[in-house]
Amino acid sequence: MLADISGPELDVSEPLTLGGFLLEVCSRYADGEALVFDDPLRDGATVRWTYADLERESRNVARALLALGVSRGDHVATLMGNRPEAVAAFFGVALAGAVVVPLSTFSTEPELDHLLRASDASVVLTQPAVAGNSLASVVAGLSIPQLQHVVSVTEWPDFLARGDDVDGSAVDEIVAKTAPADLALILFSSGSTATPKGMLHNHRAPTLQFWVQSRLFGRTPATRMWTALPMFWTAGMNTAMGATLAAGGCWVMQEGFDPGKALALLERERVTEPYTLPHQARALSEHERWLATDLSALRCVYGKAVFAKHPTVNGDSGWQMPVGWGMSETCAFISAHAYDSGRDAMKRSMGTLLPGNRLRVVDPDTGETLPVGVDGELVIKGPTMMEGYVGKPREGSFDADGWFHTGDVGYVDEQSEVHWTGRRTEMIKTGGANVSPAEIEVQLRAHPGVKLARVIAMPDERLDQIAVLCVEPVDGVAMDAADLQTFLRGRLAAYKVPKKVVFFRPGEIPMTANGTKVADDRLKSQVAEMMGTS
Repeated sequence: MLADISGPELDVSEPLTLGGFLLEVCSRYADGEALVFDDPLRDGATVRWTYADLERESRNVARALLALGVSRGDHVATLMGNRPEAVAAFFGVALAGAVVVPLSTFSTEPELDHLLRASDASVVLTQPAVAGNSLASVVAGLSIPQLQHVVSVTEWPDFLARGDDVDGSAVDEIVAKTAPADLALILFSSGSTATPKGMLHNHRAPTLQFWVQSRLFGRTPATRMWTALPMFWTAGMNTAMGATLAAGGCWVMQEGFDPGKALALLERERVTEPYTLPHQARALSEHERWLATDLSALRCVYGKAVFAKHPTVNGDSGWQMPVGWGMSETCAFISAHAYDSGRDAMKRSMGTLLPGNRLRVVDPDTGETLPVGVDGELVIKGPTMMEGYVGKPREGSFDADGWFHTGDVGYVDEQSEVHWTGRRTEMIKTGGANVSPAEIEVQLRAHPGVKLARVIAMPDERLDQIAVLCVEPVDGVAMDAADLQTFLRGRLAAYKVPKKVVFFRPGEIPMTANGTKVADDRLKSQVAEMMGTS
């Protein structure tokens, strides 16, 4: 049997445009609390928006943009941290008929120059700074021909007042004329070395992810979700913001991750679902106020996660963090296990295809479809697939039959579940065999003494390449190479166990500017010097 599978038929009754989505959820949940934020620009004062507030403010942004001369199809960038105005800006751009371009607040001045030129944005909605990184003044100082307006939240009242003379019916007319296939969104990748790629999406892509992910996570109007993940990542935009709003829940926002402030928010706001990266969860559990914090409202915690171990937490035993596979090109998930699929399923695979998606596993050299159970490149089609890369012809992004070649390696099993084993470009060829760094790193997540792990390829005279495991241990934990190699031998084939292990002190493993990915090129240079191969 060949590895050529399809997800269930797509059958969605909800609106599939960003403007339609906003108006629908704000109508359903008008009086419900949508956003909570302790605003540094207001001396930490707590801002609370209902869904009715969110609709009003988003409409005001749309009318102000129309007053500025923004037209259908124009590109408007948002450059903000997590704050209510950022959500209003995101949807306000869509309500005005424009294409929203969420930009990273981690960006340096040269990076912002590149992103704004590449995105062709004529307006930037921003704020003075995030985490000490100046934004408004930097953008205002750039010389970019098409950039006409830079608006900071400190100028918000005057900006919104521009729209007073724009009839509110103009917004409704734009929403009514907007189709799911119309262009809506540009996402930029956050790769560790390459120049960020821009991916152009239609309205269907993010809104379908909002509705689907809301169900995958089991969100309801009672959900109070906290996260500091930013909206310029698909996790922040889709899983945090969109999927919470789709269910009528409340997003307890944090602009930048601070474990002490996060714990205070979790307690004060009676958060039911914390949504963190692993290093953030660990930082919370290591904070001095961890045990003294009342986290009894938490329900969506799972397994051996740090939240489930807290003495005040009695979570929902039927809830597990959804597991899935996707990428920015598909605006997030292609396959997934829902929250109630069970721990065994979560550990077994990346789930089954979501509605409307198709997948084949092909030989990367010949393009031939491979049998079930055989590793190959994963190629896909689906309703949330990008229209193409910014600045490149569409035909350059897809093959002659319309398939997108992901560069990911994996296989499909007899139950049509998707298994991801790594990236083609990252596979380590050692002694004639292929080894996936990602597969090793995933297994190390179960080791209680490993804080950060990255596997890299280093040259070897005999084997061509060897896998080198770079590890930062948990503070105070003593371990040696043999400990980790023994741990991995119980979980992986012998040839996949790294031949060498290098230990690093806290902060020594080089990270990208946003602190979320290892800077592989710099890490390889460090390891080469340590191994005497540079």
